Amino acid sequence: MDRRMERLGCAALALLGAAGSIAFAFFLPDPPEAPRWMGAGAQTPQVGGTFVFHHEANVRSLDPHVAYDELSGMAIRLMFDGLLDYDHESNLVPSLAEAMPTVSEDGRTFRFRLRRGVRFHAMAGHAEGRELVAEDVRWSLLRLMSQDVGSPGYPFYASIEGADAYHEGNADDVAGIRVVDRYTIELQLKEADQTFLNAMAMPFAYPVPRENYEHWGDEVKFHPVGTGPFVFEAWERGVQLTFVRNERYWRDKPGPERMLYLENIGRELAAQRFRNGDIDSIHRQSPSDYRFFKTSEAWRPYMVEEPRGSTYGLGFNCEMAPFDDVHVRRAIAFALDREGWSRARAGRLLPASQLLPPSIPGYDPELPTRQVFDLERAREEMRLAGHPNGLPEPITVWITGQDDTSRQYGELLQSDLARIGIDVRLRFVSFAVYLTESGKPNTVPAFFTGWNLDFPDPSNFLFLFDQKSIHPEHSENRAFYRNPEVDRLLAEGKSERDRERRLGLYRQANEIVARDAPWAFLYYTLTMELWQPHVRNYDPHPVWSEDYREVWLDLPRERVARSLAGVGGPVPARFYPMGALR
Repeated sequence: MDRRMERLGCAALALLGAAGSIAFAFFLPDPPEAPRWMGAGAQTPQVGGTFVFHHEANVRSLDPHVAYDELSGMAIRLMFDGLLDYDHESNLVPSLAEAMPTVSEDGRTFRFRLRRGVRFHAMAGHAEGRELVAEDVRWSLLRLMSQDVGSPGYPFYASIEGADAYHEGNADDVAGIRVVDRYTIELQLKEADQTFLNAMAMPFAYPVPRENYEHWGDEVKFHPVGTGPFVFEAWERGVQLTFVRNERYWRDKPGPERMLYLENIGRELAAQRFRNGDIDSIHRQSPSDYRFFKTSEAWRPYMVEEPRGSTYGLGFNCEMAPFDDVHVRRAIAFALDREGWSRARAGRLLPASQLLPPSIPGYDPELPTRQVFDLERAREEMRLAGHPNGLPEPITVWITGQDDTSRQYGELLQSDLARIGIDVRLRFVSFAVYLTESGKPNTVPAFFTGWNLDFPDPSNFLFLFDQKSIHPEHSENRAFYRNPEVDRLLAEGKSERDRERRLGLYRQANEIVARDAPWAFLYYTLTMELWQPHVRNYDPHPVWSEDYREVWLDLPRERVARSLAGVGGPVPARFYPMGALR
């Protein structure tokens, strides 16, 4: 659950980085109150231009088998396609598959027929790219199931016949994956799995070419090759990624000639550059910027605000003291003033009482074990833990980034937990370090964390607390929480074909997780996204975060190259084509 910089001058931003955001903003003139350009007025979709977007942290990997975070996913979605995808109503639809698969009567066998003529991007030994075939799908699934690869996606595909034996190194192949012919592949499951087609739409299942992995080895995460609408061009680590239009894409579509993904651009700087017209879309804002855009009539037509299918909270490693004591975890959950956090963030945080967000089936506003702010209950839990006067030692909480938002969250946590005698020491780390270290056992005691849906189903949240999601590395279950009853409910829910009974199983699991508090749930997000008037065809996707695959640019004809505060020199005119998001 991340492109950016050519317009600015790479050298300048490489020096500035995230810490330089404030200094850079200081030298910029006051940004305009309204959009600087309104577009050329094209009535039909155009090809051309450079779309610039950003994130406030850095991308971890471009290998779809390993990457499992929002920042990496934003880039991977540009370069890769899956057999299946989602439309804007969250319905599964065919993509690289000609049609939805045929499914056996018992719900265990799925046959996919691939589109003909789909080509991978150019790579070593294939200057023009070669055709995608069923064997590529087979090899890609085998690789993500390999224990040596350590893909966090493996649990989604473990229901395939023979997957476990292969994963454990006891078989050379997976019996349930069969290539029928050049364009047809059949997948057979051990038992019915109601989320298997959702898994086949996830980036983990995006087909990749074997020879690219054999050529690059461990460095393949820096040299991605897919079948998607954009081709990887370059990655200056921590600064920017660039992608160019795939002229051989299997589907005729308009769009930018180039995508620029800027890393480590803080919210305040991003908002200022957006108002100056130098970034085409923003998706996170500081409280002051949020209030500005919220009340701006000029920006209202180019803005959308809506709840996102995500949950954020404070995670605890349940194997490490003092968080191996459920009463300590519950005390913290009851001590968090979620309404106060929302006020501090201009009302954009929706207080969370449980794992499942309101948009996901199984959410219960009257959940008996829901987590709420209740200091008396928090103090009683501390007494039950044997610490009526507070913990004898400070706790260390990891938090990503060192911007104003991260610091404010840390201060809110320190203030809340001080009321029950818990001293909080904050450890600020990069997002990449957090992802790597929190996925290992006995490493990170407590951490700010969150989850954004892969697909709109309660299982996609609850699997975070399944014992099967614990691994030596890349654990999805970063709380290292174990509860046999939760495991049983999730296993039954996975194969249950009756929808109401299935949701009932997940409601029970949701209730137990809220009670045991492997996370202290904090908030669901209310996300505001904005885009420039010349960005067309951007519609925030209900499943994919910041998905810019379908945008096209109606760039103003009068838009000219200019100098940005004396940094980086004039912007090359080739990035502002004559004619022609988020």
